[in-house]
Amino acid sequence: MQKAKDMYQRKIRIPDDIKRAIEANGEQQSRQFNTEVIYQLRKAYGLVGNKSVQA
Repeated sequence: MQKAKDMYQRKIRIPDDIKRAIEANGEQQSRQFNTEVIYQLRKAYGLVGNKSVQA
């Protein structure tokens, strides 16, 4: 438990240029990620190609 707590408290320093890129592209990337997750779930449950599935 202590090891997990220590790992949680460590901070990763992200360079400013990467922070700006994340902020600029964040919305598009999260939308793409959500779309991919939904597609993979449908595929896993055999719903891909089924016309009755609605987004």
